[in-house]
Amino acid sequence: MSKKAFGAWMCLLFAGVFLFSALLSIWYAGSAPMRLLAVEWNETVGTIYRDLPYQDGLHYDLYIPADIDQTSPQHLLLFIHGGSFNSGAKEDGDAWCRYFASQGYIAATLDYSLQGEGRQVPLQQMNDEIAACVAAIDAYCTSLGCQIDGMAPVGVSAGGTLAMNYAYTCADSSAIPVRFVCQLAGPADFQPEDWGLLKQANGITSDEDFIAMMAGNGSIDEISPAQLITPASVPTLMGYGLRDHVIPGNQRLKMTEALRSNGVPFECHEFPNSNHGLYADLDVLQIFLDQLLAWCERYF
Repeated sequence: MSKKAFGAWMCLLFAGVFLFSALLSIWYAGSAPMRLLAVEWNETVGTIYRDLPYQDGLHYDLYIPADIDQTSPQHLLLFIHGGSFNSGAKEDGDAWCRYFASQGYIAATLDYSLQGEGRQVPLQQMNDEIAACVAAIDAYCTSLGCQIDGMAPVGVSAGGTLAMNYAYTCADSSAIPVRFVCQLAGPADFQPEDWGLLKQANGITSDEDFIAMMAGNGSIDEISPAQLITPASVPTLMGYGLRDHVIPGNQRLKMTEALRSNGVPFECHEFPNSNHGLYADLDVLQIFLDQLLAWCERYF
């Protein structure tokens, strides 16, 4: 083999090893958080009811723990997926719901209407859909002989925003009363000047169009969790990556300031090495999951 051919072969080998290593790193980072939620699912853990309809072609999946005590009130953890309000699906919450059910809680994950492709879907519409889904879950569980007397919405990223909006506006009117809310990396305030990245991603050039996309005929404050907090708001468990470049850096501070000034019980877990996906602090994520279960014991 000539030196030239050998050099080319070595370059290809190096490139192949580098690409494999990069893909392996990406796979490990993306799957590592899910491994904290992993459950070996079978009939001894629970039953999954998939694609249950609740409104206008929208569906949810329901997870009922095995050997549930139908003589005692039960509690619901409702997972709300993220995806910048224009992507994602209920299947994104499957691992979360399996984990919740393995801990003895009824769990569900839902689809909701998404923005994009010419569809104007303000966040209030998504909030109304979540309310309809909660009512459907309550009715279906009643038909199974399960009574639910409390719930917590749980969301990630955009789903975190929707979880907070539902908790802060529908805690008492909800078909299942909201006892607390849990969210990771959820945007908290949609003042247009802070959201250049989201406007760019949606091809929006004016603040007016951004407000219309997010709030329809309403105001930004009506769909911004930090602006919805009052002294009567439910306790809030949340976490944010300190290296998050997807949402503005002031979102965590706006939440903590609003909760503290209104005297609302809260915990804010900081992920010091993590971007928006919170992949780089699995020890903090484990603590967060443990605290979520502790909050279930405390508030349910």
